[in-house]
Amino acid sequence: MIISVPKEIFPGETRVAMTPETVRAFAEKGIGVRIEKGAGICSGFADRDYAATGAVMTTRDEIWQEKGLILKIRAPLPEECGFLRTGQIIVADFTGVSWLSAFIAKKLTCFALEKIPRLSRAQSMDILSSQSNLAGYKAVLNAAVRLQKTIPLMMTAAATLAPIRVLVLGVGVAGLQAIATAKRLGAQVFASDVRPETQEQIVSLGGRFVATDKISAQLSQTDILITTAQSSRGGKAPRLVTDAMLKQMPSGGVVIDIAAAAGGNVEGVVDGKIFCRNGLTIIGAGNLAAELPFSASVLFAGNIFNFLMPYYNREKARFDFDFNDEIVATICILRDGRICRKGKQ
Repeated sequence: MIISVPKEIFPGETRVAMTPETVRAFAEKGIGVRIEKGAGICSGFADRDYAATGAVMTTRDEIWQEKGLILKIRAPLPEECGFLRTGQIIVADFTGVSWLSAFIAKKLTCFALEKIPRLSRAQSMDILSSQSNLAGYKAVLNAAVRLQKTIPLMMTAAATLAPIRVLVLGVGVAGLQAIATAKRLGAQVFASDVRPETQEQIVSLGGRFVATDKISAQLSQTDILITTAQSSRGGKAPRLVTDAMLKQMPSGGVVIDIAAAAGGNVEGVVDGKIFCRNGLTIIGAGNLAAELPFSASVLFAGNIFNFLMPYYNREKARFDFDFNDEIVATICILRDGRICRKGKQ
């Protein structure tokens, strides 16, 4: 059995779907790995690192020739579809893909990792959780760099600098990490979520819960606003902050919208764009994990490994996916070119 890993060509994508350590782990199971030359450079993994753990380094044209598994961060783009071979199995994030017809024509089997169900045994496979965790952390760091204030309380002979106030909207994986990171940096942290059970989680991390009807008032004394609310598994993000609400924030504040790729929680936000409005710096940051490519790749590659290995038949040297298994049935969107009912996009 051969697993192939092409270099990502999606604009701004710096992650890679396999690390040298996961190459070693696959090799120990008797699985061969081929990596496109340069695939890990942006993530901090040199070709020699892969070769040292057993990978065969090859070219872009050759990487797609094998009929086994293709592992990617992003599903193949339209310009990559010409490389696809009949019967290949693609494991990747298929968010936003609208060209399934190209995969159907090649009779591909496609596993959409963003659809991993929320089961206890699937936690180690969940790319949304692993990448969101990093996004929440990075959002706070990026905001801190752009803010014109120090974050913690500072008492000096000249003056006392008060700690800044951070407001986090949406207390999922990214939101919880944002709260924890801001708190570690010395900020006063406030957070809100429509789910009442999150109040205890917020308090346990040292934050203060803000009722949804008090968000506007809280914004008037907020230095950094981080929004993280995603809809359920790939839909449009809910609108949480209007332009009128933003006008209440003090000038010089920073807004980072982690949900920008799904339409954003903040009115007017554009994914990948930074602009100033009403004295605020507003950032659409829908792919923050790619700004931590080494760590993000380690986690993403681990998620893939944990998904694949329960279905590996070592005696037959192949993956025997159980399409009646809840995990497989949920994330399989195509099987031999046929749209799967449960995993249908």
